[in-house]
Amino acid sequence: MIPIPVVVCVLGGWCVIYLADTLLRSSSSLKASYEDWLMSYGLSISPFHMRWQTALFNRLFYSWGRWKPRFLYLWFSIGMVFGIVAMFGSVVLLGKTLMQTLTLMITEAPAVQNDRMLQVVVPGVNLPISQLTYFFTAILISGVIHEVGHGVAAIREQVRFNGFGIFIFIVYPGAFVDLFTTHLQLISPVQQLRIFCAGVWHNFVLGVASLIVLFLLPAILFPFYYTGVGALVTEVTEV
Repeated sequence: MIPIPVVVCVLGGWCVIYLADTLLRSSSSLKASYEDWLMSYGLSISPFHMRWQTALFNRLFYSWGRWKPRFLYLWFSIGMVFGIVAMFGSVVLLGKTLMQTLTLMITEAPAVQNDRMLQVVVPGVNLPISQLTYFFTAILISGVIHEVGHGVAAIREQVRFNGFGIFIFIVYPGAFVDLFTTHLQLISPVQQLRIFCAGVWHNFVLGVASLIVLFLLPAILFPFYYTGVGALVTEVTEV
């Protein structure tokens, strides 16, 4: 279970932030300067949610979106096909997982739970608290890569890019891009699909790249350790 001190710190921290925000907004002498400060830094605060948006990276996004247009067209077209196939595949996978979960609830067979295809990661339940830093870092990185895909694809399809941002919801970090909605609605459905599928396509590529690095770790780290030297534990017998 999630330790009580962690829950208290998270809830207490958000209460302090929201209380300070409410007091500053209700102050007649500080309200205007405080709201100007929030606007100048692109910050917004609401209960258990904080977000930051900036246009500092717009030039970088535009340089990416205009780099080798033919390659980007092919890249995001492949991503569109992958996104459509993955959508139907995920429906099948979720359906099978639902059937396994219902079977587990009806029969109460523990063996079914071990064979479950998908399992929600819940910090403190099936994820150790000591791994939270890695977990949230992975979420933030995958979220940034996901939104970079949307942003670059949108610029490639001539949709105006307003800005990039990061948010925190309770304890979960994430990222987002702000696109001009009118431009997005005026382009063709195929162009919209390229933009919508670009995020999951980039996450898939990130996952493949991570697997490649994982399998190549012995070669990458070879100068720092030895193999085939010393004792090796091959089996542990329970007493």
